[in-house]
Amino acid sequence: MGSIRYTRHCLEAAQGRWPARGAHGGRNAGDRPRAIRVFENGLLELASRAHPVTPGVWFLPLAAWAVLRGAAGPLGLAATLGLFGAGVLLWSGLEYLLHRVVMHGLLRHAETDARRFRAFMVHGYHHEFPNDRMRLVMPPMISWPIALIVAAAWRVVFGPLAWAPVLGGTMTGYVAYDWIHYYTHHAHPRTRLGKWLRRWHMRHHFEDENAFYGISSPLWDLLLGTARATSTPLHPNEETS
Repeated sequence: MGSIRYTRHCLEAAQGRWPARGAHGGRNAGDRPRAIRVFENGLLELASRAHPVTPGVWFLPLAAWAVLRGAAGPLGLAATLGLFGAGVLLWSGLEYLLHRVVMHGLLRHAETDARRFRAFMVHGYHHEFPNDRMRLVMPPMISWPIALIVAAAWRVVFGPLAWAPVLGGTMTGYVAYDWIHYYTHHAHPRTRLGKWLRRWHMRHHFEDENAFYGISSPLWDLLLGTARATSTPLHPNEETS
């Protein structure tokens, strides 16, 4: 953990000692606070939080630039839109893989205190405190380095003409994912689609953490067999926000 100091509540929650996991036995999830402080240092604590609007502020202007750059250049509008759509599809696959393989992979292999803490910081916090509004979207100190890595990868894979529209689609898919994720936790859907999106994601939280990994799209769950039919009623806390 180096010189970074974490709060007592964070360290205990990471080891499952406080607060008890309501969704997995122990106290009811409603007994937990909506959020806890993670870092002792105030600046780090602030940098680890993000308002839900921030992904759109950071990335949508760049996505618009990427589309305009492609449409005004040799690619033309039709090819640019096709590459943009490919970028959105690529994001949906990345979303699924990151959620299933990286985030829940860490949770599944957290046999030691150090691994449990690492898994908690990567994704366990969200499952312990799913209604923390300020730790639902990725803060810039994490999202920007990842975006730079993805941009460099797309530049190599797709070449100097095509990479920007693909990246624009990837960024737009990411923003849609963040906002749909926020919506499923904190909105009160009135439409059939909104209610379906919320129910789909709440199944991941309260029925089966090893299924329903897609948040912005069920595509990869359906293709890869992690969209499981269940008859178990959803956890009563699914309606809390």
